[in-house]
Amino acid sequence: MAGSYREIYREGVEGWDSLREIPPEIRLLLGIDGSLTRALEFLGCGNVRVELLPPPSDRERRVNLFLPPLGRVVHAVTRLSDREADRYLPLLSDPRPIGPLLHETQGPLVRKGLVIFQSLGTGFPDDPWSDLTLWGREYDLVAQPGPHLTLREWFLPSLVGFFPRRE
Repeated sequence: MAGSYREIYREGVEGWDSLREIPPEIRLLLGIDGSLTRALEFLGCGNVRVELLPPPSDRERRVNLFLPPLGRVVHAVTRLSDREADRYLPLLSDPRPIGPLLHETQGPLVRKGLVIFQSLGTGFPDDPWSDLTLWGREYDLVAQPGPHLTLREWFLPSLVGFFPRRE
């Protein structure tokens, strides 16, 4: 990923004290074990819509998640492990949010290896947030049996700005 990147927290390793600099509402969303999509739907009182973007590679999916009142709230990249790419490739072109889609088609999911970071934009050439500092997270999502995916999600200014500022 191009640009500035600062790891804040790595699950099971370090970072508890550095989490304090993140607003509590965003910290809760970054650390959620359940479906981020479902949490966003409750925040926005409506369904999340997925905008498929040109993927970085044929084993990845790049999307913006939209909430009706807020617009784009999350930018995400999902990567299939190499050994499973051919079998699960159709998941990457499905227009539904990846978490609910996997849960529906593959069964229970486990999140592993959470890393919370701060970055200058997303690092993609067409990034409209390239001059903004974004909170983000990366983790593996595993279905047994099923695919092993790595997700990287950036929380966009419309989501962060949704919460009242604290003084």
